[in-house]
Amino acid sequence: MQTKGNFFSDNPDIQWQLSHRVDFKAMFDWLLPDQKEALGVSTWEEYRDTWLEILNTMGEVCGSQYQANAEKVAKEDLKIDDKGEVIFPETIKANVKTFCEVGGPALGVHHKYGGLSGPLLIELAGSELISRACPSTLLNVVWYGSIAIIIDKFGSDELKERFIPPIATGEYSGSMALTEPDVGSDLANVRTYGEEQDDGTWKIFGSKQFISNGCGEISLVLAKNKKGAHGLKSLNLFLVPRHWEGEINFKVSKIEEKPGLHGSATCALDFDGSKGYLLGKSGEGFLYMLHLMNEARVAVAFQGLGLMEAAFRLADDFAKERKAFGVPINQHELIAERLLDMEVEIAALRSMSYQAGYYATMAEMGSHHIKTLAQDSNEAKAVSKQVASFNKRLRDITPLIKWLAGERSFALARESLQIHGGYGFSTEYKPEWWVRESLILSIYEGTSQIQALMCMKDTLKQVVRDPTGFAEIALGVRVKGLSETNPLKRKVYKMRQVLNSAILSVLYRLVRENARTQYNANKNSDIKRLIKALSKDLLKFENISPALMHAERVCEIKAIVSG
Repeated sequence: MQTKGNFFSDNPDIQWQLSHRVDFKAMFDWLLPDQKEALGVSTWEEYRDTWLEILNTMGEVCGSQYQANAEKVAKEDLKIDDKGEVIFPETIKANVKTFCEVGGPALGVHHKYGGLSGPLLIELAGSELISRACPSTLLNVVWYGSIAIIIDKFGSDELKERFIPPIATGEYSGSMALTEPDVGSDLANVRTYGEEQDDGTWKIFGSKQFISNGCGEISLVLAKNKKGAHGLKSLNLFLVPRHWEGEINFKVSKIEEKPGLHGSATCALDFDGSKGYLLGKSGEGFLYMLHLMNEARVAVAFQGLGLMEAAFRLADDFAKERKAFGVPINQHELIAERLLDMEVEIAALRSMSYQAGYYATMAEMGSHHIKTLAQDSNEAKAVSKQVASFNKRLRDITPLIKWLAGERSFALARESLQIHGGYGFSTEYKPEWWVRESLILSIYEGTSQIQALMCMKDTLKQVVRDPTGFAEIALGVRVKGLSETNPLKRKVYKMRQVLNSAILSVLYRLVRENARTQYNANKNSDIKRLIKALSKDLLKFENISPALMHAERVCEIKAIVSG
């Protein structure tokens, strides 16, 4: 008998985030008139209720079909035929079919092409629900709206009309083809390249590896604009169809065998004169791909949330039933503490992630709203300022939630296994499966170490850009911590003080080789003098190795404090 449940309605924290920390009225105010008409909404309450109802529907699908099918998905093998076509098992095909039937692919697609022009935040919230049920299914259905948005943003009208409508119906899905053999995050050294043809199309040569859903009908391929070109400014973004005039256009040469995500096709791709189209301008491919990469990193945080929620609930349910020494083990202090820690970590990550999703949504909606306003008008300037603020906050928080989800999802899955004891180490039970499903989150879409490097560089730049502001904040937090009477707030100030002290320690390490002066961390003037000693040259990537050694520690502290 199929399990009945609703992963949206049974999670009050998701509903609280959406009702208390997301300003649907502000979103509605920036909604374009044709979007309101397409959705049939005239008030912000109707706008909000539309998306909450969609999430409720997805919650029902996840709590019944997807959860019930997860065990089969984990066991059924993907196959590849001699033509390079990937053959999916019936269970995962049924899951994807249901997603298409409830309108999932159309959610993030512009309404001009048959979509709903849905906010990114709603897509992300839906991905948490799916991940909690079956991460492999999530990896099969996330490649609709995200691909359509990139084509819509950078493609020609002809490409939009040809490729986006089939995405909205679920006929086409896509992939993001960046990684190559021996070339991971260092994208400047990709070897795949394109050759422009007389008819305006391009031929692509090279190979890609570890491409999620690489068997999709559309692949967005990052490649050099000519053979032997060097540097990020030589990169183009190409739209390469899986089929061209009825023939296979690029080959899926291999499906990777993985410890987790068994129902997701992770492909090696070969391009041997594969025909494709240039998206946008030549040499700007890396900038275009950043849009998808940044969105994907936020999406990984939501994927981690779903996984952590599932692992926690599995452990919590087991601890309520399993008895030791005459009582359920959730009444033993050590187990109770572990369960409480898990619950708090999930709530912290969810708070940060939903804010990141909201920032991304508002930044995108605001950029479209500006185009409807009179240029240089006061309203346009005000909206531009708001959009810049949302983008800054999004940039600050993205590496933190990607790092936190990547590192802590495995830790929580491991805790769930530990709470299950010997049962957890048995494949008959599910904790070991969640451990395997969690392993990839710290790796793809930028490793945890890459996130830490981003966090450290941005932190140093912000401090150097405004030394007075940082000094005032650092000393102000210390004073507030001493004077605060509320014990909880005092702990928060103490945490922020630890973060500021860590940043000051890193700054000192950077300058002590060049400045022999002693600094007093308790003096505002000394803190500013220390920061000003950091010249722009000293902050170049090749000069900040003393700081990078501590990047992951600073990233972890910032993530904890922000949560």
